[in-house]
Amino acid sequence: MWVRLPPCPQMPLKPITFNEKDLKKLFKLDTPVARVWRQIRRVLKTTIWFAAIFGFFFYGLNAPAFWQRASFATNGPLLIQQRLELPLPAPIVNYDPEIIIPKIGVRAPVIYDADLETIIEKLRSGVVRYEGTADPGQVGNVVIFGHSSDLPWSTGQYKTIFALLDKLTVGDEMILPVGPNRYVYKVSQLKIVKSSDLTVLSRTPTPILTLVTCYPIGTTLNRLVVIANQTDGPIGSTQTTEPFLAEKLTTAR
Repeated sequence: MWVRLPPCPQMPLKPITFNEKDLKKLFKLDTPVARVWRQIRRVLKTTIWFAAIFGFFFYGLNAPAFWQRASFATNGPLLIQQRLELPLPAPIVNYDPEIIIPKIGVRAPVIYDADLETIIEKLRSGVVRYEGTADPGQVGNVVIFGHSSDLPWSTGQYKTIFALLDKLTVGDEMILPVGPNRYVYKVSQLKIVKSSDLTVLSRTPTPILTLVTCYPIGTTLNRLVVIANQTDGPIGSTQTTEPFLAEKLTTAR
């Protein structure tokens, strides 16, 4: 006997959809190696972002000094000297105290009366002879400090005066006109020392000039030291004063 059953009601089927995120989860490996690799990728991304942000701010803060170095690399010392019009001073009765380094286009006042408490302030107006070191023309060590870079908001027009100091080589000339005399020095040595190395301030048995600045550009990690022997100008008395030996060389960038 046949019994006719009523038709089954048809239930609507809900469509199944996958978006891009679901597909990535479906095919995403979850092995230990895959998990480690994903962690490494996250660390690398974080490191790259940090390096990019650090580099942006570092080079931004020290842009004037790096621009000066780029200009030197592009134009060379001869063009910089011509552009800045740095003729050697003709003999006059009384020179203003300054330092002239033709190769790197440096011409700046030298301040001889700064003490340890005022050295940072005086660096806004030029370069500074370190207290207790020799005067030009004395048998001894004339030590002069100058900025290689400084913060953009710092005042003064000599914030990058020694930014190209590492471009000097043995035999390059430096001139210290002061009073009635003009003293000429020739580079004999360049070296990098720790800020705690105070031997560069020591008295010497011959008349020399020592230039000191912070190095690398924009940091206070080390000091770049340029030593030059006097080759022209009168030599008088012998240095009798001693430099103040602090815990470290006291330049600020």
